[in-house]
Amino acid sequence: MTYLPAALAVFSLLMNLILITSSRRQKRSWLETSQRFDEEIESMSRDLDTASRQTGEHVRRIAWLEARVRSTQPQPPKPEVDTNPKPRVSITERRHRVVSLARRGQDVDTIAHILGMNHGEVELMLSLSKAA
Repeated sequence: MTYLPAALAVFSLLMNLILITSSRRQKRSWLETSQRFDEEIESMSRDLDTASRQTGEHVRRIAWLEARVRSTQPQPPKPEVDTNPKPRVSITERRHRVVSLARRGQDVDTIAHILGMNHGEVELMLSLSKAA
């Protein structure tokens, strides 16, 4: 029975050596993984810098091309100023035109553009005609 404590001590020593070896192996593996991650991050950072530089170049090229396109497009003719003033149309007639165009399926923006009126004015006339 005197061998039992000695056997336990040897067994404990062997287990400690195994655990130490295993922890060293894990530490080495973690260090290698950490180093690999650092290399990957550095590589991705370089790729990001390159992509950012290329994006800046593309933005400058697009701006240059848009400027060229705008400079070659013909300018729209300026509207001629009508020297003959148009006769004033009564509010009743304008309301009738608004309602008539609305019944034909025109939306508020289109009616305002056709009749040369404000958007809010057309909406007001249509809401008043619905309320009546």
